[in-house]
Amino acid sequence: MRRLGGHRAARGEAAGGVGLRRGRAGARCPRAQRGVARHRQATLRRTGIDPGSVCTVAPRGTSGRIADELRARIRDGLLQPGAMLPSEAGLAEQHDVARGTVRAALAVLVDEELIEVVPGVGRRVIGGSGADRTTAYGRIADDLAAEIRAGTLAPGEPLPSEATVMGRYDVSRNTARRAYKVLAESGAVVVRHGAGAFVRPVDS
Repeated sequence: MRRLGGHRAARGEAAGGVGLRRGRAGARCPRAQRGVARHRQATLRRTGIDPGSVCTVAPRGTSGRIADELRARIRDGLLQPGAMLPSEAGLAEQHDVARGTVRAALAVLVDEELIEVVPGVGRRVIGGSGADRTTAYGRIADDLAAEIRAGTLAPGEPLPSEATVMGRYDVSRNTARRAYKVLAESGAVVVRHGAGAFVRPVDS
């Protein structure tokens, strides 16, 4: 037992020596790497995720490159207004990245108001001008314009709030704002910063 203990101690000293030498060179010793891996796997299991199903994290900037590519396709007309974008799974396979990376890229385009989220369907190109009913913001703008023409929304009366429109149509805040923008460009409403959107008064 003493020999075995001494042998283990010698191995430990040797391993420690290697670890120290690698530490001086700036690399992490194998024991530390295994510890980090075990900690990561334990964290994933606690959150209900199978460690074996997790893809390697894409390099920084990958989501930006995907967003740039999709943005260029929209700009060049390869993705027309109203067209559906490829699915998250399709884009993830095409670019060999995790779906989280794809979602980050798509979120950028949503913030830029180039695409919109269609609940239960996917992402669709916004683009175009005017109240195009193939888009969610176009349908909202058209419905509100109809209420204005019918007198349901009288001159000077405020339009439903962004939160109300979001709940009624199940859309994002950006989509609601774009609908207001379409109505403002048509001259039907006036947007007052900090106050909201109002039906244009008759005398204005």
